[in-house]
Amino acid sequence: MSDNQLKSLRDELDIIDVEIQSLLTRRAEVSLEVRKVKQDDEVKLKPGREAQILRALIERHKGHFPKPELIRIWREILSASLQAQGAFSVGVYVPENGSEDADENSWGYFAAARGHYGTFTPMIGYPSQRRVIEAVIEDECSIGVLPVPGRQEDDPWWRHLAIQGQMLGNTGGSIPPRIISRLPFAAPGGTANKTGSRSGGQALNSLVIAKSDMDPSGLDCTYIGLDLSEGVPNTRIDARIAEIGLTGSVTAQWHDDQMPERWLSLLRIDGYFTPEDASLLRLSEGFGEYFNQATVLGGYAVPISTEALAPSKT
Repeated sequence: MSDNQLKSLRDELDIIDVEIQSLLTRRAEVSLEVRKVKQDDEVKLKPGREAQILRALIERHKGHFPKPELIRIWREILSASLQAQGAFSVGVYVPENGSEDADENSWGYFAAARGHYGTFTPMIGYPSQRRVIEAVIEDECSIGVLPVPGRQEDDPWWRHLAIQGQMLGNTGGSIPPRIISRLPFAAPGGTANKTGSRSGGQALNSLVIAKSDMDPSGLDCTYIGLDLSEGVPNTRIDARIAEIGLTGSVTAQWHDDQMPERWLSLLRIDGYFTPEDASLLRLSEGFGEYFNQATVLGGYAVPISTEALAPSKT
């Protein structure tokens, strides 16, 4: 390639860079207009809308630019827009050394939060899952990042949401936290590196909570807390879910001997459901006198699959 050809290509890249910067500036201006239309200083979280943007981005993408890197660029853009609309910070579960969860994966939740909410978004680490929930309730942070619930846990964080925050004390009528997102949205989960670096390592699968309602994206999952007065096998609950025409299952359960009349099950159901949905009533009818309550704990937009992020075939 001649020097003239190389200069010509570099000049074209410079022109493209200017165009990209101009479009980003225009996008930021429109984002500020959105804040004016809202007519308040409260940050309105729209994870469903963001999921639609990213899905459309992948669907129309062509060429050799890697899709994961494309998603990362757009996440930085979306995070910058969120910051421009008002104060926004993230509380992250970071287990302390010596705790049950503390190992080489300790910073994996931080990696998930940083990858989704941007390089410069303020983030605060909390040593316990309960402390993350309290921080969200008390407005120490805008959202909280917690582990995806496991099948068997002695003190699962989701139980606090399932009983409307009663076990965290009286919140004075504050809006209870709800699940709004799942991370990572467009990258496979994994383990953080052994150095414990805040910036290194892969993101661990996480859920995001906030004092706001779930924002539907068109392809979602909903978490429901089922509160019964007696222990009921998972198979019976799964069968009831299928009987009423839903797809889902029990993902976790919890019972405290000091609360003999409260057996909590965490259900993950395909689709978007609100507390007013008739499905909750039909679900409750299957347990008769054992039924205490069913609470919609929120949900998330289904993440983009690894296959969808594979290089485009050209």
